[in-house]
Amino acid sequence: MKYLDKKTSKIVCSLAALAAAATLTLGLNNAQAQAYPNKPVKFILPYPPGGSTDLAGRLLASELSTSLGQQYVVENRAGAAGNIGVEAIAKSAADGYTIGFSGMGPSVLTHIAGPKPPFSQKELTFIGHAGIVEMMIVSNISSPFATTKQIIDAAKANPGKISYGHGGTGSPAHLSWELFNSMSGVNIAAIPYKGDGPAMIDIMGGQVPFGSISVAGAISQVKSGRVRPVAVYSPQRSPSLPDVPTVAETGLTGFEAGTFNILIGPGGMAAPVVQRLNSVLNESMAKPAVREKYLQMGMVPVINTPQQTMDFVARETAKWAKVIKEANIQMQ
Repeated sequence: MKYLDKKTSKIVCSLAALAAAATLTLGLNNAQAQAYPNKPVKFILPYPPGGSTDLAGRLLASELSTSLGQQYVVENRAGAAGNIGVEAIAKSAADGYTIGFSGMGPSVLTHIAGPKPPFSQKELTFIGHAGIVEMMIVSNISSPFATTKQIIDAAKANPGKISYGHGGTGSPAHLSWELFNSMSGVNIAAIPYKGDGPAMIDIMGGQVPFGSISVAGAISQVKSGRVRPVAVYSPQRSPSLPDVPTVAETGLTGFEAGTFNILIGPGGMAAPVVQRLNSVLNESMAKPAVREKYLQMGMVPVINTPQQTMDFVARETAKWAKVIKEANIQMQ
C-alpha cells in the first residue's frame, strides 16, 4: 500500500469532493428531468392570436401536453416584433416551466442591428427547431413578371423604375430581398407595409407589381389564383407549393433565404430537461398529421438537436449581419 503525503492527500480529497458534487448534480439533473413536468407549463407565443405562428405554437403546445402529461398553457404576449414575449421567457426561472417560440427577429435580427433588446442570445436556451417559415415572390396576375429572370432583366433594363412590396423594414421579407438585390446586381426599390396582409392587398390590386412575402402569408391567395407565384426562396421546392420553382432554379443560382420558429426557454436550463423537450418536439415534427398541418400553413417541419439549433442561429446571425451592414439597413 502506498501512503500519500499531506499535499497529495489534500488534492485527492479535493478531487473526490468535486467528483461527488458532479455526481450529485448529475443525479439531481436526471431526477429533475424524470420529474419534469410535475405542474402546468407556461407556453409563451410572442405574436398575436390567429396567425400561422400562433397556430403552429398551439399545435405544438397540445402535442407537448399529450406526450408529457401536463398542460402547456398558451399565453400570447405580442409586441415589439416579438421581443416582449421572448423577453418574458428570457427573464423567467430556468426550470422548464416557462418556454415558448422565438422567430428570426427576436432570435437573430434584434441582436445585430437597431436598438438592442433587454435580453441577449445567451439568455436564451435554444431547445429545438420548430419549423421553417418559407418566403416567396408573388406577382400581380396582370404584371409581366412570371419568373425571377424576368424581374432581374427588367430591373437591369429600367434602373430605379421598378419597386416591390414587403411586410416591414427590417423584416425577414425585406432582408431576403436585400440579399436578392446584392446577389443579382440590381437595385429594386422597397415599399414597406405593416405586415404581409397589407402588402398582399396592394399586389393583388396592382399598386405594386410583385412582393416578397412569407409562404404562410401568401398560400391561400396563390391557391385561389388571386396572385401569381413566381419562386420560393428555399434551396429546394416547397412541400406546400411543389409546382412553384425556387429562385435558384429561375435565375439566381445559390440564393437561399427564409425565416423560422424555434422552441426556446430561459438560459441555463438543465440539459436533461432540454433533451426531453427536444425529443418530444422532434417526435411531434415527425408525425404525419402534424406535418400535414404545418404544410397547409406554409411551414416545413424540421428535426434538429439543441446543438444543431444553436449552430443554426449562429449561422443566421452571421449571414444577416453581413446583409444589414452592406445594405445599411436601420432596424426599427
